[in-house]
Amino acid sequence: MLALRIVAIDLDAEGRRLAQARIAGTLADVDLSAVTTPQDAEDLSDATVRALGWAQVGYALVGTHPAVARTLRLDGPVVGPLLREAMLDDGGSLRLPRGVLGAGVGLTFLIGRSFPFTDEEAPTARNALGACAACRLDLHVLGRRTALPTVLNERAATADLGLEVAHVPGPWIDGWTTTDLSAAEASLTVDGNVVARGYGRDVMGDPLDAVAWLARHLADRGSGLNGGDLVSVGSCTGLAQVLPGQTLLAGFGDFAPVSLSLR
Repeated sequence: MLALRIVAIDLDAEGRRLAQARIAGTLADVDLSAVTTPQDAEDLSDATVRALGWAQVGYALVGTHPAVARTLRLDGPVVGPLLREAMLDDGGSLRLPRGVLGAGVGLTFLIGRSFPFTDEEAPTARNALGACAACRLDLHVLGRRTALPTVLNERAATADLGLEVAHVPGPWIDGWTTTDLSAAEASLTVDGNVVARGYGRDVMGDPLDAVAWLARHLADRGSGLNGGDLVSVGSCTGLAQVLPGQTLLAGFGDFAPVSLSLR
């Protein structure tokens, strides 16, 4: 007899409620503790993206920095959709929604070819370097769309769009392949004061290791990264609390900084 997969919640209905909260900047009356399997969490995230009608242009990782994982009580990285409509212009502004968790500074990579390319290609940082066509700075804001469960876990974070709120991408970096990204320092400045620092190596030892981890994660699910995908690898600086009225400035090594005003 075939085992039946029982879904504890109505994915489409709850996805619509989470989408409405995302658009309105409010918290939805959805209890994500009812999401009991990783597959249901991914399915609910997908249902929310469908309800939004937004375009997924890649993936955003959360919890790749040990301090972020501890703060959010995650046992491992969480994968969320990177949405075109959540990407803001450098120097732009964002009205902070309810449920904001903080802001961080990291990197985003543009995938240049399928990765892994074959079943024999083991995703490693070295292979990821060859699979990535470009790199840029990423200032991002994380937040929730529901207050339940009161303590996060990987399933709830995944279901809640990977905690994505907004990303401010910098310009593509010339000569990034000759830069030691692991040793480069990242910083987050709020109203002229540096509130968080870190290094590229604070993301899984090497930002490219995060790309390789994602490729393995997707391969385990029968897919992979494709040319044109964007991968935001998470925060090198940890998460810093942010408030309306502040101006954020993200820096990474000698790369051009990006800024965001909060209202």
